[in-house]
Amino acid sequence: MVYCIGMFVLGIVALTARGLYFDIFRWTEWGSVFVFLPAALLLFWVERWQQKQDAAFNGSGTGYTSRLSDRQSTGIKQIYQAETVVGSYRRTFKKAWHRWFVAFPKVENFFLNLDFDLSQRELRFEEKAGQRLWSNQTEWTIEEGGETVGDIQTENTVRHAVEFTEVLKMTYHGETYQIRSPRLSRRIEVRRAKKTIATSHRKRHLLTFDVPDLETRSVLLAGMILFRLHFRE
Repeated sequence: MVYCIGMFVLGIVALTARGLYFDIFRWTEWGSVFVFLPAALLLFWVERWQQKQDAAFNGSGTGYTSRLSDRQSTGIKQIYQAETVVGSYRRTFKKAWHRWFVAFPKVENFFLNLDFDLSQRELRFEEKAGQRLWSNQTEWTIEEGGETVGDIQTENTVRHAVEFTEVLKMTYHGETYQIRSPRLSRRIEVRRAKKTIATSHRKRHLLTFDVPDLETRSVLLAGMILFRLHFRE
């Protein structure tokens, strides 16, 4: 929606400037620009519908599930175990313009901060400022109870590029994990010491998780959700 509004404003400014300086007015071009308005309204309706669908989700199957179709708003999304709510998460923005910026294509994973409430444990993944401007790497800090307890960063290596694999390296309370997925797959796996300990699958907007009943269950779930949002899987 924001993209269409931006294109509409840009088109109006460009056509007005050309008309004032060169005395050129073509009604067909003005009509083409105004097409962006109904397109923006349509996209607004789609976005609202997606948000309502996410909010109305009440679990599926017997394992851990969540519904993720709207990736840009700050609406709360639930995590279920069977039909029982076990947690929630939401995206946050430090500045208002960040919310508008991510509405444009190809940049929806910028300024990605997430707040989680999982099994009465509050986690926050906060993206480090300025990383994307000078490197091909994105980093987040993991905060729990107001303290920094770990970090996450993209792992860009030649080997991963050759294997067409996307990887996040997560460190939590001194333990190191690797969250990874082939680019052509909808399956995510979490490895510790080269052993797979948790997985996630996506079927359209439905996310399913297979996570062991460990003390680290909350951060494993949160890490896989961050992966989905960052890599648009």
